[in-house]
Amino acid sequence: MIEPRTVLLLGASGMGMAPLALYLQGAGVGVEAYDDRFCEPLRSMMIDAGITVLSEATPTTKPDCVIRSSAIRETDQRVQLFLLQGVPVYQRGDFISRLLEGKSVVAVVGSHGKTSTTGMLVWGLRQINFPFSYLVGGRFKNDSLAPGEWNGSSVVLLEVDESDGTIDRFSPDYTLALNCEWDHVDHYADSKAFLKTLGRLFERTKQGLVFPKGSNIEKLIGKLKFRFDPIAFYPHENPALFDDSNRRAVVAMGKSMGVDLGQVDFSLFPGMERRQSVLFESDDRIVVEDYAHHPSELRAFLANRRLDAPNDLLRVVFQPHRFSRTRAHAKKFAEELSLADEMYLMQTYAAFEKFDASGTVEALSGHLPPRFREYAKVYEELPDLRAALEKKGKGKAKRDQILFVGAGNLDRWAHAFASYEKSKGDRDRAFADYLNSRLSDGCDLRFKESMSSKTTMRVGGEALWYAEPANLEDLLALVEASLLFELPRAMIGRGSNLIIPDDGFAGLALRLKGIFWSEVSLRSEALVVGAGASLKEICRVACAGGLKGFEFLEGIPGTLGGALRMNAGAMGWETFDLVDWVLFLMPDGSMRTIAGADMNVGYRYCREAFDGIALRAKLRSKGLSDHRAIRKAIDKMAKRRRHSQPREASAGCIFRNPVNESAGALIDQVGLKGERQGHAVVSNVHANFIVNEGGASADEVIELVRRVRKRVEESKGKLLEPEIGVLGKSWEEFLS
Repeated sequence: MIEPRTVLLLGASGMGMAPLALYLQGAGVGVEAYDDRFCEPLRSMMIDAGITVLSEATPTTKPDCVIRSSAIRETDQRVQLFLLQGVPVYQRGDFISRLLEGKSVVAVVGSHGKTSTTGMLVWGLRQINFPFSYLVGGRFKNDSLAPGEWNGSSVVLLEVDESDGTIDRFSPDYTLALNCEWDHVDHYADSKAFLKTLGRLFERTKQGLVFPKGSNIEKLIGKLKFRFDPIAFYPHENPALFDDSNRRAVVAMGKSMGVDLGQVDFSLFPGMERRQSVLFESDDRIVVEDYAHHPSELRAFLANRRLDAPNDLLRVVFQPHRFSRTRAHAKKFAEELSLADEMYLMQTYAAFEKFDASGTVEALSGHLPPRFREYAKVYEELPDLRAALEKKGKGKAKRDQILFVGAGNLDRWAHAFASYEKSKGDRDRAFADYLNSRLSDGCDLRFKESMSSKTTMRVGGEALWYAEPANLEDLLALVEASLLFELPRAMIGRGSNLIIPDDGFAGLALRLKGIFWSEVSLRSEALVVGAGASLKEICRVACAGGLKGFEFLEGIPGTLGGALRMNAGAMGWETFDLVDWVLFLMPDGSMRTIAGADMNVGYRYCREAFDGIALRAKLRSKGLSDHRAIRKAIDKMAKRRRHSQPREASAGCIFRNPVNESAGALIDQVGLKGERQGHAVVSNVHANFIVNEGGASADEVIELVRRVRKRVEESKGKLLEPEIGVLGKSWEEFLS
């Protein structure tokens, strides 16, 4: 038995890990949790419970142990780092089995149906006020109950996962076995191998065992000896009525535990998220999502939908889960999918498996019934799938059922499609509906937001959508939604070096603003900085810590994210003179840390920061010095800047400096200081600045840029290129 005081969870947002985090926190354990992709509402649920959610896999204090999800291998660099420090690292199942030694453990096992049945058993026991703690591998619908809870009871109810082999470490007091079929083919050669595993678990079970009558499990139990009498439950003869089978199993489990659940009205059970979830319903269409990812689950779910509405047209969107499962069950999947009237396919969700061509969705396509082979298409983009589903289905059915089935990431497509249905095709309403439950309370999302006040130039129109994500999860959800709903997006930082057109931006403008994005932490002779931190604040912290090399950042109006994108510089220094590494959110939704030396960087440009979104960076100093000496250097630069740059509203330097020349000097030599277009004026202090005297429009600024550029080319033969950007547009649209 282990009794840690503090733990770190790696991969904490998974539905095996999040309930454990909540359980441990409730038990008084100090929990810190890291995941490279938390999701709402789990993130907020953890924070509300008092769990420390980390933005990197570095705990604030050395934990007594680290718990890793099955998706994080023992060879992972982060795991190895803790092992080198002498911190024990446990796989989730191994840790739970050790943690619960001495407890009265109630285990739910089987190839499928564990989460729904465990959730139903938890709910049922709560109805009769039975004292127990629990861990469930899924969210209750509408989050009516937390997925994990500790209440001080010696009884702990949980589903035991067979997928990673840690089932062999459990010795339950009570076991509910639902079924035994071949799955997790990387661990089990066939169903007999898993049946042997269950047999060993049954032999370790101390007080009670519940099993399905007429199954291969019953045959196995007949060969084993127990100190108690196992209890059989009778699955419904119709697999479509699996909810009734689950209820029978739960009531039998209660009997084994000595409690009566027979009087509980399970029709009131709210159910579990992603299980038979009705996302939209009208007179002519219903959209349902289900987690079925094994052939038997698929058969039961489709049969249930057919039984519920026999005259409906079943239009199934199926995404296989894991290459290994798809490869092993391709033929069986194809057979069960024959229950559908129409079929649409998504590519296999890999989970943490390496690509395997024999396990792609195409592997089952060849086994499909002839009526599907010509039309069953693999969809890579939601708009294409939506266009196909918007076409009226074949046949004369009055209503169609759009069924999104699978355990991968098709839930995003399902919810986005349902949002379109709710909004009758209105993209903006659908976008808002989709994000309604995916953003934290701290995220600020606005429709048709005026943008002029959000730039240093103080010009421009509205953004169709504007958002300030409160954390990484909000940003991921917003980026994902912009892709699903085909909304262009742009990062605006502090709005320096940027002009908003007068006709605005027909997309999603994002600003990383707030505490989460503004981190500036001292790490030895370096700083780890959030992309939303102001350059002035970075300079201040560096000065206070006695770090040299950051002085030039003082006075540059902007954030680190914008500085990385532009490779901003001043006084002969550039941002990438300091960069050790940058963490990016890449266009495909993945996150990648890239060393500064490996990036494609040039004058006022970084390709990676244009392609992706900079999230945070490590900036290395040029050594240590007395903070007073650094302050003196900063003050000297600030004084120089005050005398050489205008104080009026501007976007900074308008043009890039040509090689070995100053754009400002060229403009000055042409005599354009004081040149104006309306209220936009070429600064008399620095000719490479255009200032807004008050009331200028973006069109006036752009027209002045065009005129200055033309005059310099005519007089000096030099074609100046703009350094600032125009949101959502290219300068070629204005200068060609």
